[in-house]
Amino acid sequence: MKVLLQQRKEDSMSTFRPTQNALQNQVLQFAIVAHANQVRKGNEHIPYVYHVIDVAEEVIYYSGLPIPELKIASIIALLHDTVEDTFVTIEDIRNQFGEEIAVGVAALSKDDSVVNSSELCKAAQLQESLDRLKKAPTYVQAVKLADRVSNLKNFPAMWSREKIEQYLNESMMIADQLGSASAGLHARLVSRIATARQMLSIKA
Repeated sequence: MKVLLQQRKEDSMSTFRPTQNALQNQVLQFAIVAHANQVRKGNEHIPYVYHVIDVAEEVIYYSGLPIPELKIASIIALLHDTVEDTFVTIEDIRNQFGEEIAVGVAALSKDDSVVNSSELCKAAQLQESLDRLKKAPTYVQAVKLADRVSNLKNFPAMWSREKIEQYLNESMMIADQLGSASAGLHARLVSRIATARQMLSIKA
């Protein structure tokens, strides 16, 4: 048995490349530092960085993207909330990780001029965001789907039933308009919406 376990270890290490995941490790460290002591809203025992890691995992395991796009998408997933929720700027992302990553993170970040506008309701703000994402590469749209899948795993404890219903309706808008980016993530998002509605007895 010991010999067999040693052989398995040697087999797995035979594919080891010291610098193979250097960029991903750098990005993960960047996200950890950026989000620092942040926690999930309404779930204060959960460090926020777990969310971005979960989004990256959703992309990696369920997006079905080609490998080159998958690598970029997983990096964008780890960084997708840094500009919106921390002091990190798009310029910081561009300087650290290049234009392609910066463009993806920017597409997933709320436009402050729209958010601060009293003329646009929340639904209109979401539609503006979706319209921007439709112009982005498919792998960026896939990150948005993965983000919403992750968010539907746990609702903030203080959300009312009405707030959850509104969020589920918004999630369906995302699924409908961006679903073609990834059949796998679209299916997971629609399934989570249906499960949440069933649990809360909310009609579609």
